[in-house]
Amino acid sequence: MKGWASWRRVALPVAGVAAVTGIGYGLTRLSESDAAVNWAQLASVALGVFAFVPPLVSTWRRRQPGGMSTIEQIDRAERALRVRVHEQWREEIVIRELDEPARLPVRWKISGLDVMDQDERVDGLRLLRSWFGFGRVRFDGRTDRMPEMAGRFRKLARRRLVILGEAGMGKTTLAVLLLRELLKEPQPGDPVPVLLSMSGWDPEAEPVHRWLGRRLRENYPVLRAPEFGPDAARGLVTYRRILPVLDGLDELPDAMRPKVINALNAASSVESLILTCRTAEYLTAVNLRGGAALAGGAVIEPRPVKSSDVISYLRDRLAPEQRADWAGLLSALKADRGPLPEALSTPLVVWLLYKVYVETRANPAPLCDAERFPTAAAVTDHLLDNLVQASFASTPPDDDPAERHEHDHPFRPQRSWDPDEARRWLSFVAHQMSAIGTRDFHWWHLHRAISRRWSTLVGGVTIGLTVGVTVGLTSDAVVALRSPHGGSLRDALLFGLAGGPVGGLVGGLTGGLILERLKGYTLEPAYANLRWRGNVRRLAEQLAFGLVTVLPVGMIAAFGLWRVAGMSSEVDGLILYALVIGAIGGVTLGLNKWVTTPLTNDRPQGPLVTLRRDLRLVYGRSLTFGLALGLAFGFAGTLVNGFSGLLRGAEAGIAFGLAGGVVFTLTFGFTGASSIYLVSVAMLRGRGRIPLRLMSLLEDAHRVGLLRQLGPVYRFRHEKLQDRLAHLHAHDDRP
Repeated sequence: MKGWASWRRVALPVAGVAAVTGIGYGLTRLSESDAAVNWAQLASVALGVFAFVPPLVSTWRRRQPGGMSTIEQIDRAERALRVRVHEQWREEIVIRELDEPARLPVRWKISGLDVMDQDERVDGLRLLRSWFGFGRVRFDGRTDRMPEMAGRFRKLARRRLVILGEAGMGKTTLAVLLLRELLKEPQPGDPVPVLLSMSGWDPEAEPVHRWLGRRLRENYPVLRAPEFGPDAARGLVTYRRILPVLDGLDELPDAMRPKVINALNAASSVESLILTCRTAEYLTAVNLRGGAALAGGAVIEPRPVKSSDVISYLRDRLAPEQRADWAGLLSALKADRGPLPEALSTPLVVWLLYKVYVETRANPAPLCDAERFPTAAAVTDHLLDNLVQASFASTPPDDDPAERHEHDHPFRPQRSWDPDEARRWLSFVAHQMSAIGTRDFHWWHLHRAISRRWSTLVGGVTIGLTVGVTVGLTSDAVVALRSPHGGSLRDALLFGLAGGPVGGLVGGLTGGLILERLKGYTLEPAYANLRWRGNVRRLAEQLAFGLVTVLPVGMIAAFGLWRVAGMSSEVDGLILYALVIGAIGGVTLGLNKWVTTPLTNDRPQGPLVTLRRDLRLVYGRSLTFGLALGLAFGFAGTLVNGFSGLLRGAEAGIAFGLAGGVVFTLTFGFTGASSIYLVSVAMLRGRGRIPLRLMSLLEDAHRVGLLRQLGPVYRFRHEKLQDRLAHLHAHDDRP
């Protein structure tokens, strides 16, 4: 079955092209119209189907990286990764306001729950335990004294740490601060700490080392650079050059958590690691049948935030004119009774209070109303519900076009957004992320928010009609120019306008049906790499692949174009013409695949940068190679005496070149991740779900601290914010 599935990816498009060719040939025989004009419509049908060949071929060819990088390449990749991670989190920590001088102190201690491995495996043999048989592992610390915590982590026997706590207690914050501290002054032999979300991981389907390698390639495209070898990410994992900081074990299904812990315990490629999880979920995972604690891992939990610390934190941030409005809330905190002090015992809610009320200079007196907010959860939900509006309302945009390039502020939005609309749009994004079970927003996965069959139908009709009209008009223009039959240019163009859409619609819908049968193909961002050094072998491989793949299809298309142009039907001329066109098409496809390189650069890549680079690749590549291929069609006819002279060949070449530019833009263009994204944005904007400038909104949400940026993906600052926004979307969507 697996072998048939692989062959089906090739057999279906070939069968589709052959079927359409046969139908067109039969219609031509039965029709009383001029053969050349009928073949013009056949060409539009064939190219309508050909529009869907590139994604099918790309799907069939997709495969995992192979080979292993050398030690020298892995060393260079490790140094590059350390720089990227440090730059990434240095900015994120400032955006998330975690680097303030008067940081809210959160105290951590060793867990009293029975969820930890034996003490000597965690902390080694200490004097009191080895001689007198008493004493326990110590790991006390505070978030405002991170150098001490980093030093304590380094002293653990295996450098393994489990960070427990309920939602909003600062587990991820501690992990990020510890990651940054380990990066600031690395010791010889220290691995590179890398934070990865565990959402969606199945260790039975994807082993630890393979999953880690894949996530490194996704989050840090720099590792794909040719100078780091065929698979630097795999080498970094194999040689224990990374310290995985695994966030969100609790986001996995209940039955999956024990399997993840057991897989981490058994993984030879993972020694040091940091793991975050909610307390109850970790306790259940350890105590389930077949479960186990993380081997050699110290387990710590937070203590509730003290009301006195919260009062000091707020007073330091209140303006003099605000203090009178805050007197009642501060008094309630000092009394330490009721839902408000309970809610503010977590770092998340303290930050929410600061964003919603302190920064906006709003009066917090309503929060003291116990009837309106009877529980701590009600207080938290209220703050989460108003966070988006407060963040955009309190931060003016940096929108002075005369000064943007000189005074661009990285923590202010670049555009003005209506706060209510921004919340509605971000709620839709959060809903779609929750619907597919992920905490990461990949812009090239936005099409999953649209019904696949609907998008296939719309795409097939749109692309097919456009390609059909373009090819039909061009073909009939060439027919009229060469005058193989009676009729004016005006008549030929009118016939092209009438017949082109029919052929294109048939071809587009046929290709759409083929795509519907091949579910699951995905596209990822890429960029154009035109460097020859180190890429000659890859160029040869891609040219060979292009020739083998396109030569048969190109010969079929050449036969149609031969008849369109009214050339001689001599077999030797036809074969030569078809070989030339097929070879040119194969070389064109090979060059297209060669310049298309998985995204990588010497600089950190954000989501907006990856989108722009992919757009430049897709449309620059499509127009350039489309025009080149179209011109080649005409001059190939000259080589085999199909046209009467070089001038006629140039005329036909220019006509086919213009059509080729459009056709390639709609074929290779619509196989780009950015093209699929733009189509998805247009369809979702038509339904009022998102703005046309979705990426600009997400970038500004990141600037004001609502989103985090991890390589080319966005993530909501806290999982509770995503969950609450998704809930609001479902509530607002009710009839």
